[in-house]
Parts: sequence; structure tokens; C-alpha cells
Amino acid sequence: MENYSFVAKQAILDVHGKPLGYELLFRQGLDNRFPNIGAEQATRRLMAEQFLSQKIEDLVGPAMCFVNFPDTLLHEGLAESFRHYNIVIEILEDATPTPQLLACVQDLKAMGMKVALDDHIPHEAWHDFFPYLDFIKLDLRELPLEECKRLINTCRPHTSLQFIAEKVETREEFEAARKLGFQYFQGYYFQQPQVVQRRLLTTDERTAFDLMAAVTESTVDYDRVTELFMRDLPLTYNLLRYINNQHLGYKASGIDKLRSALVYLGQKQLKQFTAMVMTAYISKGKSQELYRHAMIRARWCELMATNIKPELAEDAFLCGLFSLLDVLLDQTMEEVLPNLTVSEQVQQALLERKGTLGFLLGVVHDHERANWSLLQKRLNFIDMDQHTSARCYEEAVHWSLALDAEGD
Repeated sequence: MENYSFVAKQAILDVHGKPLGYELLFRQGLDNRFPNIGAEQATRRLMAEQFLSQKIEDLVGPAMCFVNFPDTLLHEGLAESFRHYNIVIEILEDATPTPQLLACVQDLKAMGMKVALDDHIPHEAWHDFFPYLDFIKLDLRELPLEECKRLINTCRPHTSLQFIAEKVETREEFEAARKLGFQYFQGYYFQQPQVVQRRLLTTDERTAFDLMAAVTESTVDYDRVTELFMRDLPLTYNLLRYINNQHLGYKASGIDKLRSALVYLGQKQLKQFTAMVMTAYISKGKSQELYRHAMIRARWCELMATNIKPELAEDAFLCGLFSLLDVLLDQTMEEVLPNLTVSEQVQQALLERKGTLGFLLGVVHDHERANWSLLQKRLNFIDMDQHTSARCYEEAVHWSLALDAEGD
């Protein structure tokens, strides 16, 4: 199970049964209950596993995602990293309504994000928050209907604020909540949380710790950080998805190199990205051999490109690194690539085997399949002798083994 993520989703419906969105609940297995894990770690892992590694639309479609956010993570700024998603930030019931938290909520609203109070217990100290909220969720098991009614009436001047009844378990409770003025409903009467198992690309523990150390230095050594990413397929894949989904100016800037992407992201965002990845890593998994194979291909393509067209060396590395993503993710390359920010040459190579990079992948495939006669024709075409080709492969294998040794 260690190469999968698990999440439970529970629908939030309007009076006609149409879904407004789904609350996403962290799980560690098919057992449908919250594990013995802290709220911060659960949110970090959920965001890394469900938003960074994969397309959230495959899980919830166009509906909103309601996600619990401890106030510590709001102060840290983690929610801001997901401002381009259709997400509702749920402030937990144990949060304290401080001026600092109010400022966080105001900032989120200024970015266009939606905010909810989860399992809210009415208190006058929260009234200053009401103009900036989109939803208040009230637990029918914890709050009497009369108190729910008083709060709904109190909030009527805030016309954009809507109420969600939680723990609705019977038809009678649904009808009573609807008559009180609740617009949306969530509970076992409609749907129990549904656990979904998804494939997960995981990173190496040692690399994750090394990366955290590198990005928390007073001055970031971007050459060192780039080197750490280049040795780890999941890290690079998740980073490019992260930038592609959340930093819309990135493509327009014309940046398609890994080091440039890291510099573009900046230290603060790198710290947040690394913290999320740290919570989701798995040291060794069933796909370890596939990861190693991808690393060999990456270095192999890079070395060959260095011999024939040095300016393509970095793209050649990414091309080899991502050449097994379809296998690792159980998706087609056509499904995987739109989620990444890579150069046109890399896309053409991975999708159509076109261009110099596609030709190098052909060399790799012929070598792996022992198609010696076709391999020789390819080598002749790029004016590379068998000795150089074999040396590139052997150096790539030794490089991969050295990375494994460093992680032991």
C-alpha cells in the first residue's frame, strides 16, 4: 500500500441534491477513519498527495474542495500556495479569533479564495470575521437547532454568507435544517465519506531532508538545490506540477529550465513546497526499481546530449527522467504532460519521439531491448561510436548507484 495515497471525500449538497463540493478528509488506508496523526501533518500530507502529485479534478470534477486548515498553517501562508484551485479553506473549531487570524482571512479573500468556519460554536469574538466568510458549518450533533437559528438570523445582513448543516443523519433533520435557513447539507443521510485510493509518486527520505536543509539556509545555493531535484524523479515531477498549477505567469515568462524554475519560485515557496513533500515521502517502495531506471535514463540521455548537442543536456536529463511517468502513474503520457511545465522539445520527444531528444530516447530503447542492428544505425546517424555510447550508459549506472549509496 505504500505507493498509494488515500483520501475520503464527502459531498456537500444543496436542497435539490446537487453537489456544491466535497470535503476532503485525510486517510492512511482503506479504513475509513481519521488516523492517529496531528492536524498540521494531515493537512500537509493531504495537500501534497492530492493536489501536488495529481489532478484534483480527477477526484472531484469541477466541484469545490473543502479542506481543513489549522490556524498555524494559515499564519504560515500555506493556503496561499493553492489560490488557483477551487478550494474552500476551513478554519477549525479550535482556532482562536485573533487579529492576526482575521488578517490572514482578509488576505485570502483579497486573493479571491473562499473561507469557511468549520464546526463553528457561536461567539461574539467571531463577528468581525463574518464579512469575509463564504460559509459557516454547524454540527447538528453539537449545536441545538434554536442556536443555529439565532446565528443564521444574526448573519442575515451578510448576504454572501451561507450555512452548511453538518452531521445530517435523517430525513427529519434535513427538513428541519432546511426550514431554519441552511442552504447546504452534509452527513450520512446523503453520503458517508468515500475512500479513494490513488497512485502516489514518493520521494527518498534522505533527499527530502537534504532539500529541507538546503532551502532553510540564510542564502539558498540554487546549484545545490537543483542537484537535489535532479537526483529525484518525484521531486521534480511535483515541483513542475506545482509551478504549472499555481504560478500562472511562469509559462508566459518563457522559463523552461529546472534551475530557472527554482529561482523563479523563490525561497519562501520552496520552503512550503519542501515541507509538504517532507510529510508525504516514503523511503523505499515497490516502484524503487522503476525510479532507479528513470534516473539511469536521465543521466544517460544527458551524457549523450553533452557529446552531440550540449545545449540540450538539461532537457535531455528531464526527458529521460520523465520517460517512465506513464508507467509509474498508470496514465498515458498524453494525460501526464499537460500537468508539467517542460520545453516543447521535451514534449515532442515524450509524446512523438521527435527531434534530437526523441532520437536519444530511441537509442535508449534500442539498447534496453538489445536491438543492436538498429542501435548501430542510430549511433552512426549521430556520429557516436559504440565505445562512447557504452561509456555513457555505464557512467549513468554508476551515477545511479552512487545516489543510492548516499541515501543508505
